[in-house]
Amino acid sequence: MLRAVAIFDASIVEARNLTALHGYLTQSVRAPYPFDDLLRSQVVYAVSAFDKLLHDLIRVGMVETYVGRRVPTDRYHSESITIQFHGELLAATVPPKEYLFEQEIIRKLGRLSFQDPEKVAEGLSLIWDEKHKWAKVADAMGQKPDDVRTTLKLITGRRNAIVHESDMHPLTNVKTPITTTDCNDITDFLQLCGRTIGNLVT
Repeated sequence: MLRAVAIFDASIVEARNLTALHGYLTQSVRAPYPFDDLLRSQVVYAVSAFDKLLHDLIRVGMVETYVGRRVPTDRYHSESITIQFHGELLAATVPPKEYLFEQEIIRKLGRLSFQDPEKVAEGLSLIWDEKHKWAKVADAMGQKPDDVRTTLKLITGRRNAIVHESDMHPLTNVKTPITTTDCNDITDFLQLCGRTIGNLVT
């Protein structure tokens, strides 16, 4: 799981490079249009890094549970597999059973997104038997649970507006303004939230 957090941190650094590039181009290049789409891209990349972190933590945690290194949660026990896959697991020798199990988890998680706070909590239930997950996360972040959930919802909404609506108002077709401060605040929050979750479930 530590590797998952390290990959997350590296992805956040790469996302932050877009702010630096935006600043350089804004100061150095005369153009008839702004470079603000670089900031929008950073928001998208930062949310994607957070989403991938959750996928990685859940995948690794479920494999650790499968091999007996982690106590199973109720949600883990209720997760379903097909009879066909169960047969493959029973018969497996090469590759080992845990490899096949991990591939199945990757396949199942591939259809899910862990950006909305409810989906995040639902996914974490597969590896973390904590009843009040956002209260625990928020406390470790030094914030209030409702504030953390609301902020994550707003960030996810902005990311969706950028990806699905070109960040444009539906009636005016004018792009919603974005500043370096907005971009950095979003990235800072996601990094803190992601690291906090990583620390709590490791």
